[in-house]
Amino acid sequence: MAYGTQPNVRTRILGKMLKRAREATGLTAEDVAQKMGTSQATVYRNESGHTAVKKGMIAAYAKVYGIDDERRIQRLEEWAERAKKRTPLGEASSVGPTYTDYADAESLSTALRTWEPYVIHGLLQTARTSEEAISRGLLAQPGQPLVGNDLVAGHMTLRETRKQLLEADIRPQLWAIMGEAAIMTPPAKGDTDAHREQIQHLLNMGETKASIQILPFSSGMNAGTSGSFTLLTVVDVELAYREGYGDGIFVEGEEQVAMYRARYERLQSEALTVPESRQYLHNFLGRL
Repeated sequence: MAYGTQPNVRTRILGKMLKRAREATGLTAEDVAQKMGTSQATVYRNESGHTAVKKGMIAAYAKVYGIDDERRIQRLEEWAERAKKRTPLGEASSVGPTYTDYADAESLSTALRTWEPYVIHGLLQTARTSEEAISRGLLAQPGQPLVGNDLVAGHMTLRETRKQLLEADIRPQLWAIMGEAAIMTPPAKGDTDAHREQIQHLLNMGETKASIQILPFSSGMNAGTSGSFTLLTVVDVELAYREGYGDGIFVEGEEQVAMYRARYERLQSEALTVPESRQYLHNFLGRL
């Protein structure tokens, strides 16, 4: 279906979310148009991303689709607010991307290429590794040395939900490059059992769920020294995400994304091959 204007990344992501919600109900676009008192073309344009969905329409869509989770409705409204802006996805604002926004984009991806120099990528972590990583990653405010259990539990729920992506019949292609430091660092000091469990999990995931490469210390300085990032293919566009402390930044400009793609290809060439990485993990497990 051709339209006069081209959708942007934000409208495509929101449209995909709405289409997935509609298909979950078994409704056709015509059914939805009749229930909402609008045209079938409007529903299609909203779902394709050619027309940004107004924030006020989210409640109407949610009612038709039986969505009563306030947090889910709020996320849809935030994406609607973001979609009407012409500023970059990652620009600091009241609706800047959050960890949940990244998870939403990740769940819509058909391909993920990740680089993590110091930690195991979240989708490939065991539950024990995730809990330790989240507990330490959630930095407490000054004067508050401890992170609340409820906050950790909430992030754990989201992390475990994210991992279900790799168990689906139709799952995104995952290519993960990790620095040797990520492999050598135990989930917790002195917890050798948890460390063994994590390395074995990587070996298991590498059999069918992910292509894993290790970048050893012996490679010297590398193309990823500026930090971790992910290349996501969402709908039919590619964007990059650079994680921060509790938030991050999406990169959607073609030239900028091309720079991240070139950096990733360089990392792939600098790292051990997939078979070499698998042998490295076997050897490392044997030494634990």
